[in-house]
Amino acid sequence: MKKRGLSIRYKVLLLLTSIPLITLTAYLVLALRIFEDDKIAYVFDSSSTMSGTMAAQIKTQLNAVLGTAKPIYQDYLSVYKFTPVAKSIFDNEDNIEAVIVFTPNESGQYQKVAFLEKVASGADGFVNSIQAKLPMYFTEVDANQRIVKVPFNDDRVLIMDKVWNQDKTKATVFVILVRMGESAEMFKGATSQHMYLISQDGTVLFGPEALVGQNIKSNVVPNFLKDPSNRIPQGAETVKAANGVDYLVSYSKAGFGDLTVVTTIEKSKALSAVQILIRKSLIFFGILISLTVIISLFASTGLTQALTQLFMATKKVSEGDFNVRVKVDSNDEVGSLADNFNLMAAEVSRLLEQTAEKARMESELQTAKTVQETLFPEARAKIGPLSIAGFYEPASECGGDWWHYCKVGEKIFLWIGDATGHGAPAALITSAAKSASTIIEQLDISPAKAMELLNRSIYDVSKGRIMMTFFLASFDLQTGRLVYCNASHEAPFLIKKSADPLKKKDLVALNEVNNPRLGQARDSVYEQTSIQVGEGDAVFFYTDGIPDIQDPAKTSWGEREFIKALIAANKDFPSVVDSVDRFATSFQTHRQGAPLVDDVTFFVVKNDGIQ
Repeated sequence: MKKRGLSIRYKVLLLLTSIPLITLTAYLVLALRIFEDDKIAYVFDSSSTMSGTMAAQIKTQLNAVLGTAKPIYQDYLSVYKFTPVAKSIFDNEDNIEAVIVFTPNESGQYQKVAFLEKVASGADGFVNSIQAKLPMYFTEVDANQRIVKVPFNDDRVLIMDKVWNQDKTKATVFVILVRMGESAEMFKGATSQHMYLISQDGTVLFGPEALVGQNIKSNVVPNFLKDPSNRIPQGAETVKAANGVDYLVSYSKAGFGDLTVVTTIEKSKALSAVQILIRKSLIFFGILISLTVIISLFASTGLTQALTQLFMATKKVSEGDFNVRVKVDSNDEVGSLADNFNLMAAEVSRLLEQTAEKARMESELQTAKTVQETLFPEARAKIGPLSIAGFYEPASECGGDWWHYCKVGEKIFLWIGDATGHGAPAALITSAAKSASTIIEQLDISPAKAMELLNRSIYDVSKGRIMMTFFLASFDLQTGRLVYCNASHEAPFLIKKSADPLKKKDLVALNEVNNPRLGQARDSVYEQTSIQVGEGDAVFFYTDGIPDIQDPAKTSWGEREFIKALIAANKDFPSVVDSVDRFATSFQTHRQGAPLVDDVTFFVVKNDGIQ
């Protein structure tokens, strides 16, 4: 006897408690992750906005300084000395403390040649204080034309601008000492979110006083500082500092020299609200689980009794007793389950009967498919000068496409049609077309007249509910003339033989006439036309299912790829067998085994020479 495990009551109790526990845990983890991501996105958004605003302000202020300095440049370069005009402009600009001019001597070293200053000896004192750094600054300005430095770790900004004369033979470096007190103060605020104005090498120009003049790479290393080729004007990223602390960093390039505004905040401080949410969620989580356990204890008793009845009933069903019924007096899901079980037991017998009926119908469809296959001619044939090869694959058991060829007197008739839709109804129409063609073959009539007779047959069978596009042509064995009539079918292509490989211009669409579909109206009148098919020329007949072939991603092959494949398959004017095989390989490669959305039918006829 099989050893019994936990009773169903305890299993249900375990189930009723474990599902909420797992669900709530997953929800808590997911909610916290979403909240954290949302908070980080908010911080990035706000800090990026702040960085962008400050970058724009720095750029505006420095551009204003350059705008003031430009007349001073022009004045100096006009006579290579400062005139009273330049001195007047300089004196009226309170933020500019000094303008010093350097030019290279014969050895290529820069030397001071002129200056403007607000304080006596101020320019000399300024130059002496940065004398050790000047060679490095001049190297940078030669490479970048303009640089911005803060050599004194205060609100004084040094702008070095290299200007050429008109014929590019002489360079002059203007050094402007500017005070930017308001901007510097805005970077000094010691809050949880820090803001820095840095150069490309990471040196802090403006920021918290303790970090001015230091390299930010020793604290926070944004990726954009690691990549000198970075041209992205604004961005945000999470960075792990050298001390292991994660920071949320956003930056915005000022668009002036190599200056960048960087905003940083410790990730833990930014996500402090998440910790509060976790504590409150855990308290709520514990209360909810406790209530779930208590309610589950009461619910499991009544539930397990009903489940026991269902278990016994299913056992009887497994033994073949479909007359069993379950009586459960409850209006909840278990009661509905019992009702559904009773319905299921009653339906099983009916479904078994339907299964047998379905198997019979599938057998009949298979028989119909076998019968329909007899409607098609041999896929490879040689009739007089014409070589013929074709391909047919239905989208379901029975298809709505049909093609045929036959010899009537001194002419070879070529038939191809496509009934509306596919399946058994369309297959019946193709059968009617085949039957009508058998009679028409006995008559010596033109394609247009044959199309009229075929139309009446289709109309009488379908009464206008199912129609058929059709293309009918006759090839004259004596003259090589192809007479054709089109009933709204896809126009075949005449492939003209030439000495060069096949090109798109060698494809001639047989679309000179177009008539109503077969079965649209019983008294439709059809027109025909003709074209000469020379020796070596071929005609490609097809149905509209070919461009509609889809790959597993449901991407259609399309007209463009269809034409390209047709040209590739016939580029060297091969035999009809090779042409069919090549073309079929092309669309099967695109299809990759995906189901067809419509029947696929085509055949190729080639004039090997009139005998």
